[in-house]
Amino acid sequence: MADHSSPLQPLGEGVPEDAARLAAALRELFSSLGLSVRRYASRTHRNAGAVSRYLNGTRVPPWDFVTELFIEVAKQKKAPLRQEAMELIKEAHRNALKVSNKRLHEVQTLQDQLEEADARVQQAAIREQVLMEGLQLREQRIAELETRHVELSARRDKEIREREGTVAELAPARETDSDELARLKSEVDQLRVELQRAKESSAAAEERCRALEERLAAAEEQAQAGRDAMESDRLEEAQRSAEEAKALADELRRQLDDLTAKAAPPPPAPSVDFRRVRWERTEEEQRELAGRPIDVTILELIKHAVKDEFGDTFALAAPIARWSPPETLREICRRLWGRGYDFMATELAGHAATEMGLQSLLDFLLLAADGDDARQVRYLTDRVLYHFAYFREASEVVTFMDMLDEAGWAPWVIQIKKNCASDRKPVRLAELLRVLDADAAYALIDTIAASRAAKEMPLLLVHMEALRLDAYLERLLSRLADQRPGEYAGFLEAMELAKE
Repeated sequence: MADHSSPLQPLGEGVPEDAARLAAALRELFSSLGLSVRRYASRTHRNAGAVSRYLNGTRVPPWDFVTELFIEVAKQKKAPLRQEAMELIKEAHRNALKVSNKRLHEVQTLQDQLEEADARVQQAAIREQVLMEGLQLREQRIAELETRHVELSARRDKEIREREGTVAELAPARETDSDELARLKSEVDQLRVELQRAKESSAAAEERCRALEERLAAAEEQAQAGRDAMESDRLEEAQRSAEEAKALADELRRQLDDLTAKAAPPPPAPSVDFRRVRWERTEEEQRELAGRPIDVTILELIKHAVKDEFGDTFALAAPIARWSPPETLREICRRLWGRGYDFMATELAGHAATEMGLQSLLDFLLLAADGDDARQVRYLTDRVLYHFAYFREASEVVTFMDMLDEAGWAPWVIQIKKNCASDRKPVRLAELLRVLDADAAYALIDTIAASRAAKEMPLLLVHMEALRLDAYLERLLSRLADQRPGEYAGFLEAMELAKE
């Protein structure tokens, strides 16, 4: 329940316009939490008086307070804030800080420049990795062509001995492969030189970031000591360094874009349009996607991610998860995770939960659990269990929990039940209660009463009543009255309103 025991204080008198604009934006976000200042301060381990001053505009908060408020509001809404809104608040914060404390504003500006330069260095590192992978594929293609070249030469010699007439037919193919082999070798030599230059540029950008960090640390020490003025020439030099680092990172990114375009091997003309979503593809097209070599699949996913084409990346995930054998899908997830694309690995695991048959999904879960990286195991299994509980039909949930019990994985059964109780849609949760046996249904109802969000409870009660789950409905209402008495009357009132 919301705590209104300590309302927000009004904006302070004489607050500068920029500070007032920032405070108004923060107050709007804070009000959406439905918490008192004291309770929020306790939750975030801050001083209640300081939080109150931040919200009434008499004191400009540190940026970490603002980002912490973004996180709390996103948790409350179960959705991230819009990027435009966060940028407006950030601009208001910088303007207010510039008016109220010039020294801290200068330090904050340096921090922003350092973060931007560091982000560009990380992006350059990702581009460099993609470039190296493209280079490896080219070298692999060279090895294949050399092998084929040897085979054609041997075949030609044999045919010469047996039939002179077939030599003319084989010669064009051999000459074509020889020309392509020579061209690829030349390109690889050039790419190696350019890759070395890209690495040197990346190292130079990294050195720029390190120097900027040292200057930022010195600026923060001066601000902490409370000196009246900062040496303007040092500040300007640090700012110039940040601008140079940014320009160098931009140039590196451009070079890596050019190299990536050169290094990427020309893909074969596919019979499948990779940008079409799963339900627009035939089963044959989906199976063709899932049947490609693992290295090709991973490179396709990474290329879309590096280009920020996440919609295309996720459109590939569903058919790959649906038709790939469990051991193949586990290997794809493992390699993506090892290359730093853990979000893609968990996305594939989530699609496995919704697309795979139950036996294949169980096999994939067991393979995912058999790993040395505890964090990877936890993330993949948690994503599978959450998506399964949220999306799958009630009869499938019951069958799969029985399969897990027989396989000796009772903790996963408990996790599925918890996920269903807290996050499964109300109508699907009511359907699940209808197909469970009585003991399991009563146990699930107890978990629902303890963990389900208040705003979703009335609609669940309506669906249970519509499905005539009278005994279960009575049990849930009884548990709510005992465990959540302050919300109980509101549940009943909202239930009646929902029925209208």
